Amino acid sequence: MRKAILIILTALLCGCAKYEADEFTGYTLPRITGYNTGVTNDWLYFCLEDGTFMNLESPNSDLPEGFQYYNIKWDFAICGCKMRTNSGTSGRGKGGAADLGYVDYDKYQSVADLPQDLKWAVDDSTIEVTFSKNDWNRYLMANNMDFDANPWFNPNSGPAMCKASGNPILSQAVVYAGPPPTYEPSYHTYIIRTADGKNYYKFQVVSWFNDNTEIGGDGGMISYYLDKLK
Repeated sequence: MRKAILIILTALLCGCAKYEADEFTGYTLPRITGYNTGVTNDWLYFCLEDGTFMNLESPNSDLPEGFQYYNIKWDFAICGCKMRTNSGTSGRGKGGAADLGYVDYDKYQSVADLPQDLKWAVDDSTIEVTFSKNDWNRYLMANNMDFDANPWFNPNSGPAMCKASGNPILSQAVVYAGPPPTYEPSYHTYIIRTADGKNYYKFQVVSWFNDNTEIGGDGGMISYYLDKLK
């Protein structure tokens, strides 16, 4: 009798412990971007209308930093946890971004669904990206600064940072904190306006990691949803 009870309890406990997560149906970045590649301004550029990328194979291979300003074939870019649109200080396009806040991602299906008072932001130079170690060392040498007194990683403030051009709204989609470093999605839904100013996409980051792999994968393989509004 006791054996039968033990078997029943074991089955119940195993049943309670079983958990199957919904399959992730969004997208994952094709590569890690940012300082971990050894380049400070390592931006992966999206051409939203045709679904292609620039700098896909390696940092700055198709569109070197600075040259993106004159190119209107890209709409959106990611460097680590920071983001750009083809607007303002980042590009000559008519892009931009708006924050819809904590809303049901599926609520907005068309441009007509968007709030009339939605506030748009174009890119400026207020965001910060992380220096790569190589670039930080070159910066110290160029400015005759002591290496020991200015380590790349400060245990109190984290890694060395520098100003860069980016979108102040989209760059809050992933929030960096630390040390130790943590990258948490805001779970807000954002709207991205394309470089030609004619098309709109909704965007939401769901994880700093690749949601199609086991837990513990490399950070920076951001998982996200991205869909065009009708």
